Amino acid sequence: MADSKMHGGPRKYCVDATMLDGAAILIRAIRPDDQERLHEHFRGLSEKSVYFRFMGIRRDLSAQDLKRLTELDFKSHVGLVATLTENGRERFIGVGRYICGADPHRAEVAFAILDEFHGRGIGTLLLEHLSRIADANGVTEFEADVLGENRAMLEVFAHSGFASGHALDSGVVHLHSSTSKMLKKSL
Repeated sequence: MADSKMHGGPRKYCVDATMLDGAAILIRAIRPDDQERLHEHFRGLSEKSVYFRFMGIRRDLSAQDLKRLTELDFKSHVGLVATLTENGRERFIGVGRYICGADPHRAEVAFAILDEFHGRGIGTLLLEHLSRIADANGVTEFEADVLGENRAMLEVFAHSGFASGHALDSGVVHLHSSTSKMLKKSL
């Protein structure tokens, strides 16, 4: 049975969702016309959040970065955003994506949530919805590399069924989970 959220394919993915505090948000596929919203989202992240997401200091996103992060094929590179509408304007509060490497059945997953929305379940929601798209695309395993000091993200992954693989000398923890395992948890 096809997932009703996938009507029109993952490029058209769009669903209403609820944060842990009961507030309504929209989770949808990122689009090429989202470059400015994505740039605004990046500029709204704290230095610490940028460091955790990119595992290093990053001052800004270039025009080339914004194009690469919004013009996706929705097969090997999928991006979803969690949004709120404030004063008639859509605002990104979270971004999640997966990117396949050489093995099309495995993908690395990553998230960037605005600091003021940490702890409200947005990362978990994005992960659940990315899992649905991954499953439909034949991606069977997600991986993530997370800095050991990023306790909040490690908790999201642990809660979602990720197993801790190995810790690298640099303090990075490698995690992995089957997408089917995550889909069963979200049902």
